[in-house]
Amino acid sequence: MSVRLILSVLLLLTSCPMFVQEAVAVDIPKEHVFIFERNSNTNYVCYDVNLSAGKLNPKEPLKPYWVLSEGTRIEGLTFLDRKMAFGVKVVSATEEEATVHLTAYKGLQIRVCKHGGKWVGIVKIGGREMVLSKMFAQMKPPMHVKCEYVDIFGTDVQTGQKRRERIKP
Repeated sequence: MSVRLILSVLLLLTSCPMFVQEAVAVDIPKEHVFIFERNSNTNYVCYDVNLSAGKLNPKEPLKPYWVLSEGTRIEGLTFLDRKMAFGVKVVSATEEEATVHLTAYKGLQIRVCKHGGKWVGIVKIGGREMVLSKMFAQMKPPMHVKCEYVDIFGTDVQTGQKRRERIKP
């Protein structure tokens, strides 16, 4: 594929409103469940619990959005972000608890529930549950489109110890 064609496609995608990030109003502070970072830049996706009258919204239990420019800007996910990578798919949900996964990886289910009086995401890795705090994707250069691995950071539910687990998609 020629460089000219690739640049044309990228220009088209960035100028099409369906693919451009839209600004969203976010009241800070929210109840952050976890964040998702990548090695390609300092921007990250924040996942906040989505409540209605103090109850979990079963149709959309998490609200993801971009935190850009080292925390100076907040924008919504693009169409491609939601459908291909950082979007949230609901497996099952009630007003008290939901099981979800990210669109990019169905293999890691996240249980959104109250734990210790706070809304959290709990993942099960290696037979042990941990409260998820952050996910970090190591992307392969030079284009940073293929993922080498994802590190999952959290706290063991039973012991309270900090944990880090690596998964390779």
